[in-house]
Amino acid sequence: MASPALADEAAGPVPPQERERRGAVLLEVSPPALDASMYGVRLDIAPSMEGPFSFGLMGRAGQWGNSLGAKTRFEGVGGSEIKLNYAVGADARYTLGSFANGTLRPFVGLTAGFEEFVTRSGKGPSEAATTAAFLEPAAGLMWRPGAGRVGLSARVGPGFTFTDVRNLEVQAGDLRLKPVYPTASLGLLVVL
Repeated sequence: MASPALADEAAGPVPPQERERRGAVLLEVSPPALDASMYGVRLDIAPSMEGPFSFGLMGRAGQWGNSLGAKTRFEGVGGSEIKLNYAVGADARYTLGSFANGTLRPFVGLTAGFEEFVTRSGKGPSEAATTAAFLEPAAGLMWRPGAGRVGLSARVGPGFTFTDVRNLEVQAGDLRLKPVYPTASLGLLVVL
């Protein structure tokens, strides 16, 4: 993500010196993912078009009924429903290289932030909530055909919950937020 798209074709080619000075804004939108979210957004800023670093913010949220995401994040799910109320954090990425004229760009990243989960038994009202800090290192790959402004961004890695890892008491039993969990997502990438 740190090496954004080329200039518009109508504007003509951008000299290498100019590309090094120009930055870009990178927007990534994710559908349901393994982190219990139903949708997520990342907004990164790359200081230069060809530089390897980008930094930004992320947000994600969930909804009731995401059972796969709940099982990756909690132990003892049983008949309870869990919803990711929100997750917000800061994001940093380092692009490892550029292949096939910029079409493929592997990267490593790190996201840190806070998240809140709520839970209920059946279709009743929310019964308990927990807020935790998380840290998610990731390896990923950006695919932008022809190094254009639109592509896909895939990432995978472990996640670590390191505060307020407590039991949630609900009628169906106790739930425990896992201290280590898998993360994986695929998102639409747009370079603005």
